[in-house]
Amino acid sequence: MKKEDFITNDGRFYFGMLTQLRKKGFYSLDEVTILSNMNDEVIERYEACGGWESIQHQIDIINDKNFDTYIDILYRENIMLHMVDDGIDLLHAVDVNGKKVVLLKLFRKMDADSVQDWWDARITSYGTGYSSKVLEEEEIDFDDEFIDNCKEGLENGVPFDIAGYDINGEEMNCFPFLSRQINGILEGTTTMMGGYSSAGKSTWWITVLMSLLYYDRKILIISNEENIKKFKIKFMVWLLGKRNRYFKLTKKKMTSGDISTESRKQLTDVQKYWRENYKGRVKFIAIADADMSLVKKKIRENVLRYGYDTVLYDTFKIQGGDISSARQDLSLVRDSRELDKLAKKYNIIMLASVQLAEYTKGKLFLDASILSNAKQIKEQLENLFLMRTVYTEELDEKSKYYCHPFRLKKVNDKWIEEEYKPDTSAVWRMVFTEKCRTGANSSDNGCAYLLKYDGDHCIFRETCQCRPKHGEIR
Repeated sequence: MKKEDFITNDGRFYFGMLTQLRKKGFYSLDEVTILSNMNDEVIERYEACGGWESIQHQIDIINDKNFDTYIDILYRENIMLHMVDDGIDLLHAVDVNGKKVVLLKLFRKMDADSVQDWWDARITSYGTGYSSKVLEEEEIDFDDEFIDNCKEGLENGVPFDIAGYDINGEEMNCFPFLSRQINGILEGTTTMMGGYSSAGKSTWWITVLMSLLYYDRKILIISNEENIKKFKIKFMVWLLGKRNRYFKLTKKKMTSGDISTESRKQLTDVQKYWRENYKGRVKFIAIADADMSLVKKKIRENVLRYGYDTVLYDTFKIQGGDISSARQDLSLVRDSRELDKLAKKYNIIMLASVQLAEYTKGKLFLDASILSNAKQIKEQLENLFLMRTVYTEELDEKSKYYCHPFRLKKVNDKWIEEEYKPDTSAVWRMVFTEKCRTGANSSDNGCAYLLKYDGDHCIFRETCQCRPKHGEIR
């Protein structure tokens, strides 16, 4: 939402005042807050508009539970005002399915998105055969501002390399090489992680989210998979392991309530750390099923009302190979496009998980083909990662499936590959970069990442890279 969404001077004034208060960290409104934090000019205008009495009157007659509806009506009415400004006669009756309907009456029965969708569909029915949505239009010139922005890294996205420092003052590493490969996650884009059931997709995102929190993001999690208790446990055991270097309390023990006196002290320390650094910046919403209309409403509400700038949607699901599931897969394409539209509209980071169909298990080199009928999802994504379990044979040098693990080492300003011997008793996951906006993806260079997976403490460690074989293993 922006100031220009309001057509009255008073509306723009109140919006501007509230925006300033939010930037100063205030999320509730009272007269003392206004008088203590606004300059004389703003206070004079505030008093001229009726002071606190006017605001209190609006608070009394407005129900904050209807916030979504109020915002949607504002956008819908603004859309219609812009249409009138552009010369469109909303009092004109048009033919809709054989009936004459006045546009104004028709639109007043719709929400804002439906008005836009109806008008877009109306235009495409004119039969031009061409449509586009221009995001940027500029004559190309390499001005100094652009070069300076590149130099300062302003063209990069938000990194997810580290999540701060542990109790020993050492970096809490997340995914430094992967983050560098894609130059961070850009605002206004969608990034997706695909994996099989129980591969650890939600846990993988915990590491990413902890890093984004370190870089001052405000995160909304919407899940149709797990409840809030499971996410809380994952965050806490992750902090216990990565920050406190304490590994005696596992996810299973926390779930069952097997918490010793020593572990309780460690949890108290993590609780204090969370409240000092992250409280008020992570919100969780559980939904019963994949209701995209509800998901969109909750995203709009929390982005516009509470300032959330990063959203994780967990999880899309790829079905089997029959006709009905093909239709479901195509609905995933549609729903993922809806999420990407929101990312671009509100300039937020959109993250999502997708659960891959079990019948594709056994494929060694993962690419977009495992998305089956939903492979068009890739088109609107900025980054697409795919994850699977590592098979024992892939770590056996004598096997034809050996994946040749290696680490990059810098020697005389050049990166060289150094052979790496993974611990075969550990649990491993392999992550493929099927699509990224910068650098080579896995299909280009044949490389994937080997991550050591500590499921007991919800920790992934970016250990090395490898070159997985093509083909299948059963």
